Amino acid sequence: MKTFNKISRKRLPDMVAGEIEEAIIDGTFAIGTQLPSEQQLATQFGVSRNVVREAFKFLKERALIEILNGSGAYVSQPSSEATSNALGRYIRLLGAQSSIAALYEARRVLEGSNARFAAQRATAEDIERLAHCLQRMQDNIGSMELWSEADLAFHLAIGTATHNPFLNVLLEPLVDQLRGVIAEGYLVPGAVERGLEAHITLMDCIRLKDADGAYTTLMEHLRDSEARVNTFNATHSAAR
Repeated sequence: MKTFNKISRKRLPDMVAGEIEEAIIDGTFAIGTQLPSEQQLATQFGVSRNVVREAFKFLKERALIEILNGSGAYVSQPSSEATSNALGRYIRLLGAQSSIAALYEARRVLEGSNARFAAQRATAEDIERLAHCLQRMQDNIGSMELWSEADLAFHLAIGTATHNPFLNVLLEPLVDQLRGVIAEGYLVPGAVERGLEAHITLMDCIRLKDADGAYTTLMEHLRDSEARVNTFNATHSAAR
């Protein structure tokens, strides 16, 4: 006969959280709905309210629920933030942000596909979002910070236009690494004009559903961007 080890009470919150997580994933608790109260769940699981409270903390950390004071716990809208943050920490631990070549290699692999898929799948809403980002870039040519934010938003909007949530989850951690890179490229003479031209052409290709054109434009833009960053770094190093 199979025998089981005693369950440590320290594991109870994690086990309760696992049960509730499965119920959220299988749709028992729909997005936006309120979970049963701590007392109700404690009674159902045969545990104390403190165990349920700890389980709620685990679920909140996993971005599965939000807890409103005085109201209770609610199932959260799905978000890639937790996964993106975890990948971002992994990238920083690897030190990949210090390697421009590695960063741009990853961008070419991921964003090249994004450009193709966006051209094939973009909706009118996606095109409008891209146009809005482009307008922000044009309006903020004189501000490195605002230009960079609009530039990054444009690339994320392309990811959204693929309608593949996994691609955006992978792209978002790279965005944090790109903030400094775009700022460096911005400082190279002529960079803003060339960057803006590339983004306009890229949006036109996506709007016209020209997948090959979108891919080619994106790849040329990344090559130009990497060259600008390397130019900035070389100049900056020589000036020291």
